[in-house]
Amino acid sequence: MTKVLAVDFGTKRVGLAISMGTLAVPLKVIPNDESLCSEMEKVLREENVQKVVVGLSEGEMAHKTEEFVKHFCPLFEQIEFEFFDETLSSNEVEKRLNQAGIKKATRSGPIDHFAAALILENWIEQTGFKG
Repeated sequence: MTKVLAVDFGTKRVGLAISMGTLAVPLKVIPNDESLCSEMEKVLREENVQKVVVGLSEGEMAHKTEEFVKHFCPLFEQIEFEFFDETLSSNEVEKRLNQAGIKKATRSGPIDHFAAALILENWIEQTGFKG
């Protein structure tokens, strides 16, 4: 089974989600600090990831995301990388959480891994990924 890791890159946090067959499962949120490289490497190894789908938004954030990928690609040469449009994925996650009755004031922690799961969910649907 091919394992795909989705990445929602942010300047403060990086959200990760993993494929379980054709399901997109939120995995974790990693601080975007000096531990990011080692944490990413650990996840890729532990989850036996064969492909990484990186959410790409617009403007300055798109440039920062591209720089992030350039930085990590040499470390993980055996893994295929792909950009995927993630414009407004965080807004969609907020909307879904609100619809589920989970208000921002009552939930604990960041939602970046949920945004990564949404990116992966959309990628799976658009590409017809079968796991």
